[in-house]
Amino acid sequence: MKAVQKLHSRRLWLAVAGAVGTGLLAPTIALADPVHTPVTDEMLLNASRESSNWLMAGRDYAGTRYSPLAKINTRNVKRLVPAYSFSFGVQDAQNTTPIVVDGVMYVTSSHAKIFAIDAATGKQLWAFSHPLPENIGKLMCCDVGNRGAAVYGDKVYFATPDSHVIALDRATGAKVWDVVVGDYTKAQTMTVAPLVVKGKVVVGMSGAEYPTRLWIDALDSETGAQVWRRYTIPGPGEPGFDTWGDTDPEIWKYGGGSTWITGSYDPQLDTLYWSTGNPNPDWDGAGRKGDNLYTNSTLALNPDNGEIKFHYQYTPWDVWDFDGVNETILANINGRKVWLHGDRNGFLYNIDRTDGSFVWAKEISKVNWATGFTPEGRPIIDESKVPTYEHKAMNVCPASEGGKWWNPMSYHPVAKTVVVPSREICVDILAGKSDRVEGKYNLGIAEADWIKGHGQLVAFDATTGEKTWTVQAPSPFTSGVLTTGGGLVFAGTPEGEFKAFDIKTGEELWSFQTGSGIVGSPIAYTVDGTQYVAIPSGWGGWTGWATWGGKGGSPHLKDNRKGGTLFVFKLFDVK
Repeated sequence: MKAVQKLHSRRLWLAVAGAVGTGLLAPTIALADPVHTPVTDEMLLNASRESSNWLMAGRDYAGTRYSPLAKINTRNVKRLVPAYSFSFGVQDAQNTTPIVVDGVMYVTSSHAKIFAIDAATGKQLWAFSHPLPENIGKLMCCDVGNRGAAVYGDKVYFATPDSHVIALDRATGAKVWDVVVGDYTKAQTMTVAPLVVKGKVVVGMSGAEYPTRLWIDALDSETGAQVWRRYTIPGPGEPGFDTWGDTDPEIWKYGGGSTWITGSYDPQLDTLYWSTGNPNPDWDGAGRKGDNLYTNSTLALNPDNGEIKFHYQYTPWDVWDFDGVNETILANINGRKVWLHGDRNGFLYNIDRTDGSFVWAKEISKVNWATGFTPEGRPIIDESKVPTYEHKAMNVCPASEGGKWWNPMSYHPVAKTVVVPSREICVDILAGKSDRVEGKYNLGIAEADWIKGHGQLVAFDATTGEKTWTVQAPSPFTSGVLTTGGGLVFAGTPEGEFKAFDIKTGEELWSFQTGSGIVGSPIAYTVDGTQYVAIPSGWGGWTGWATWGGKGGSPHLKDNRKGGTLFVFKLFDVK
């Protein structure tokens, strides 16, 4: 888009600021011939090369969360100051990653809200709020958060906790279509940021802490009609069905396998990579003896029809709630096409993305549930770490919180460095029986005593898997990670500190107190030549009340301050 078109576009956007309503009150003022760039397939395919925008949750189809922008760098990052802040008007977990297109930011918040704002000034252009059922919080394990939106053509897409996928007009915020893809009363809920691939809006489901059978959906971007659905738990007669044992003939109907983290896409291989979560019950494996496909796996899918090309499973027969749903970052390393995946089971994986073959796995944090891997990449289990009804497994490392929890890591393709937000924490655990009732927790846990640990930010040489540096902290790094062409790593803490580190050494170079814990993800972008870094702040989710606020954790986090604010930074002008 030419500079004059961008300027014209931004002025038209500003002209409608405040002129739209919410999901309950539709916009009443329309733009006359609005000028804005439709987001095309070509733009998405080349997102990694276009440094000014942040076009999807992971920034590019590879999911790197790497920005090549370098005006903010290791030499001047101490001059970083707030450009503006933007209040979401709601509290709880602000898990989102903002996206930016030609000077306009689209950012979701907790409680099913989305905003369009001028990315240089913070001026609101429009807001949309989807009304939620009053009881929705009881049907979600970890807060009514949302992880971001997607843009395509002249629309912006986002998912809601009660399993709506909504398309809005980018210029006005007017609703274009609204489809329901799940039954939230059965805990089929959504927190995922959509991914648009070849004109299809791909989304995944939350809810594996409840008895559910979950899936990945692809919707037509123009109409919202379902193009395909891929269940992650095979039914009778399907490949993998026999991996659920024969103790409970109906387990497949309730086996979990959530898909709530956004996937990646390789256009050369025309393959969509999407990871899956834990089986249900989470800790009780007595009724599902077997590998429990396709839980705790990354599925390589045909994006046209959802067919599974191949898979890799991180934790077969998961009885530790390791929930392998985390992102896959696509990289070309040592002449090989691979994906990188940091798992809650404690390992960072390098997997060949052409066929799913195992390359290596390295410990992110202390691991003792597995003692190594077979040549094929299957973990070798320490049976003493398997909880049963009679055996309390002691000092199991890591606990279900990781390793690497859901908060996304980042890959710097120039430095060949992957930076992982992590936590070093172990647990004593006893499995328990539970009643299977749709819409109610079915965890399969009798006792769990967490052992005091610490947080850490860990950098790995992606070519070898060796650790290059570790930053230790009293609490886990609960934000996503951003790496940049300026040699920087940005990450946030539960205490509200947004920090910048040197990617070569891990040295802390800058910090800003946001006032609430950070569980969202930072981005970088430019408007009119000025570089900005943005971070959502707002404490909530599982980490807000469980492990780190309980026995052996970090008691100061138990009553951590809530928040709901986007902070945007730029360099202080010394002229």
